[in-house]
Amino acid sequence: METSETLQAQPLFLTPVLQPKIWGGDALHKYYPDLPTAGMGESWAASTYGQFQSKVATGPCAGQTLQTVWDEHPELFAHPAGAEFPLLVKLLDAHENLSIQVHPDDQTARSLFHEPNGKTECWYILDVQPGARAYYGHRAQTQAELEQAIAEHRLDDYLVTRPVQPGEIIYVPGGTLHALGAGIVALEVEQNSDNTLRFYDFDRVDKRTGEKRPLQIEEALATTRFPTQAPAAEATTPRSDPQQPGRTEILRSQYFQVAELDIDQQLALQPQTQWSINVVIAGQGHLTVGDQVYPIHIGQTFVLPVGFPAAQLTGSLKIVQATV
Repeated sequence: METSETLQAQPLFLTPVLQPKIWGGDALHKYYPDLPTAGMGESWAASTYGQFQSKVATGPCAGQTLQTVWDEHPELFAHPAGAEFPLLVKLLDAHENLSIQVHPDDQTARSLFHEPNGKTECWYILDVQPGARAYYGHRAQTQAELEQAIAEHRLDDYLVTRPVQPGEIIYVPGGTLHALGAGIVALEVEQNSDNTLRFYDFDRVDKRTGEKRPLQIEEALATTRFPTQAPAAEATTPRSDPQQPGRTEILRSQYFQVAELDIDQQLALQPQTQWSINVVIAGQGHLTVGDQVYPIHIGQTFVLPVGFPAAQLTGSLKIVQATV
């Protein structure tokens, strides 16, 4: 029987759940060279949502879902009884444009989907093909203006695009019209939800069904903010962590925080006062805690529990870390 202290001193390495998408390519092969990634648009790297459950790959909790560990070992997360797991972390390969879409905020999620929370998210841009752009926001001042543009097939006149570059963080609050454009690979941290409302899907036909994917224009209009509201620059202003040199906070929001860990030879991890989801986005090295040494490499995702002791990350690594 493992004690709480033993479990708290072990990282939870997670097995990804790959999902084919109409817009997916094979760019996730870089992160999962041993998995069949062709046509896979998403890797759910850390998930307790619906049927797409992350499982622990190694250690005393091996084979258990992340949801089971959350339920049976609340001491690893210090969450109150009855609390839901708050985050969903994905890798996305936008080989083609994603649909022009919007996600609900908390209030809209409760009224439209009868779920407790919305889908505020962020993109950490991993790879970009030349000329790739993301859709972010619209030019309409009112719902009626955008509704008329859609009815007259002039939505494109109102869409706002922006260039992106690797290492950039983009905050997408619920209610923001958006889409990843073709040629972008991104890591996505979001509230634990998968509710998406589509304005437009580029008239694509799903080869599996022979039909176009459904749109939800009326609900999408009701969910979208008018006019577009840009997040405060303060949310994504980088802040170096004085307690852990090499760790930089790159996003702060009411739902989650995101940091970048840049390891060149060594980074000292302080004892963890909050749990975190860590995705290795580049390189390889080791995580050493006490006399335990864990090899880590690009594409791995691991959870560090509350109470995880002082440790060392060594090698040449870049990690994106999400906390709440």
